[in-house]
Amino acid sequence: MMATQSAYCEESIEPEPYSKEEFPQWALDLRRFEVVSLGSIPFAMIGVTIAYGAIEMNRGNMSSIPNPLNPSSLDESEQLKILGMTACTGLVIGLVDFTVNLIVRHNKRKRLERLNATKQVDVVPLTTPEEADVLEDDSQFIDDIEKGDD
Repeated sequence: MMATQSAYCEESIEPEPYSKEEFPQWALDLRRFEVVSLGSIPFAMIGVTIAYGAIEMNRGNMSSIPNPLNPSSLDESEQLKILGMTACTGLVIGLVDFTVNLIVRHNKRKRLERLNATKQVDVVPLTTPEEADVLEDDSQFIDDIEKGDD
């Protein structure tokens, strides 16, 4: 009974973390777009409510800017307008984040390609006997200079 208990305790019951190669890049981009868009909605709602109230107050339709945390001072049609503008603002924020990440990823890939291209060395083999003679003469000349025999 002790042997089975110790064998059971040695097994790990914790799940393995996800690896970077487990999900395709488009799925990671879509998830990030979703999180950024939905995460920005509460903040966008506050900003849109204040902006809408300021515009309506400037037009003379409202006496003051409505409280963004208590939209009961607005009628239903105004609340629907604010909700629609908030949803659009959240989508725009998500698209901007997606575009910026695509540009950054593209620039990193191009920079890495340029770096790898500069590290590559082109080796051209000598094909003719004349080229080999020139190389031999040059190496003999270098050896003479190193020895100090002018």
